[in-house]
Amino acid sequence: MSLYTKNLVILLASITLFFSSFYLLFPTLPLYVEHIGGTQGEVGMIVGIFTLSSVLFRPIAGKIADNFGRKAILIMGALIFLVSPLFYIRAHTIHLLLLVRIFHGIGIAAFATAAIAMIADMSPSTRRGEAFGVFGMATALALSISPALGTWVLETYSFTGVFLMEALMAGSAVVFGSMVEETHENRKCDVNHSIRGAILPSFIILLCTVTYGSIVAFLPFFAQDIPRYGFFYTFYAFSAIVIRIPMGRISDKVGRNTIIIPGLIILSTSLVILSESRGLLHLIFSGILYGIGFNSVYPTLTALLVDRIPEEVRARGLSFFTASFDLGISIGSFVFGLLPLLWIYPLGALVILGALFLFFTVEYFK
Repeated sequence: MSLYTKNLVILLASITLFFSSFYLLFPTLPLYVEHIGGTQGEVGMIVGIFTLSSVLFRPIAGKIADNFGRKAILIMGALIFLVSPLFYIRAHTIHLLLLVRIFHGIGIAAFATAAIAMIADMSPSTRRGEAFGVFGMATALALSISPALGTWVLETYSFTGVFLMEALMAGSAVVFGSMVEETHENRKCDVNHSIRGAILPSFIILLCTVTYGSIVAFLPFFAQDIPRYGFFYTFYAFSAIVIRIPMGRISDKVGRNTIIIPGLIILSTSLVILSESRGLLHLIFSGILYGIGFNSVYPTLTALLVDRIPEEVRARGLSFFTASFDLGISIGSFVFGLLPLLWIYPLGALVILGALFLFFTVEYFK
């Protein structure tokens, strides 16, 4: 069975455009919150409420996708991402922005749940790691371009220009999403099918994305004295693009744990280096290492989960996993927002070491 079909290519185009819209806000949203009078803690709230909204909607999206198909949920999510930026333009208070972020979070929950389930549906079991590597490469490509583009649009035009660009990208994702063929027949699922195999991968990714949330919310403040700090995202994404498919192929051949354990070690190391970064070169190096570590662990954990759950509840299991991803970002944004900036990344390194200890213990002493 071929992996690189026309349907997959169209889906990847939609995924890339959708996440380009999402990542456009990475460097600009914290600055917009500050622009309308928000504090560092309120930046954490704004990032956190988005991911919390996504967490709460993911199980619903997964159930609908398993019972009625993936495509409608995919398009719904992209449409929400098309409309939401237009509301940002009128959200001049923190309270209004919180409401828009709740709505926006539903969009990524719907789209990402459907997209990742479609990737699983399309991939042969012997190439599952590679398939999720390709998915990750599409999102990494978006990340390599959009933050720098968002910064340029903001500096050249305005926040309104950023939001309109975001809507344009999401609209393009809707167009490509409507061209994707359905990958899952409509059927009711047996509630007795277990998603127990999703628990360990989901908890490990939650701990990883606690640190991811701290980077999303607070890197612009931590690195504000470093010119062109946005290159952290660019080099993170570059390393992700380079590493994802090879790591996926290796995990298909030699096993998932062979990739996950070293990936967690690299991830923890990158946060130690980030915490000590006082110049652009150190920041870039930490971004490269973070990209290698995170993008080795994330797609391999996804493949591990799909290996261990029944096909009938695939979208539900993946929704649990992606909800954990979002919950980790939410926790990282809220909790680290209460701490001094210089504490954030050393504590993040300790969190990843905890994830490494847990994974190793469960996998090898069960």
